[in-house]
Amino acid sequence: MCHPVAVVAMTAASTAMSAIGAIREGNAADAAAKAQAQAAEQQAQAQRNVGQFEVAQERREQRRVFGQQVAQLGSQGTALTGQPIDLLADSAKQDELALQAIRFRSEIGAQNLENDAALARFRGRQARSDGIFKAGTTLLSGATSIAGELDFSNTTTGDNNIRDLTPPPPRRNPFHAGGVPLPRRNPFRG
Repeated sequence: MCHPVAVVAMTAASTAMSAIGAIREGNAADAAAKAQAQAAEQQAQAQRNVGQFEVAQERREQRRVFGQQVAQLGSQGTALTGQPIDLLADSAKQDELALQAIRFRSEIGAQNLENDAALARFRGRQARSDGIFKAGTTLLSGATSIAGELDFSNTTTGDNNIRDLTPPPPRRNPFHAGGVPLPRRNPFRG
């Protein structure tokens, strides 16, 4: 059977290593979540950039088509009044709605990615907190195991109890009476 001090030391070391491992695990999960959040934020910015590019492309195409429509009306000798101008105005409204739809899709995609980033950060903080709580639970469990090894209830057998860990009582000092120093007497005084 191992000496109680060795058992207590091994239990304490094991508990400490488990607690440190739990904290490191939580911190690693937090760091991974932060990296995931950063990647999602970069994707959100890229989504916005793509949306701006698509809006610019669509606007360019709309201008080209508008120019062709005006040129066609002009080549037919149609005056730009009345119904032809109403058709061009309606076409311009539809074009603006198409641009707004592109912006909306882009912004919704970016916001979804930003929400993913916020959720990843939250999960990282939760993982870090869980690691701390897991470490605390491990420390308490280890303390309970150590207390069980010490067996405070059995102090008479000498086996595996608190008396095995305590030093022997000090020897009685002949110059002290009940722990109180005796007055010193000067042998040269009477």
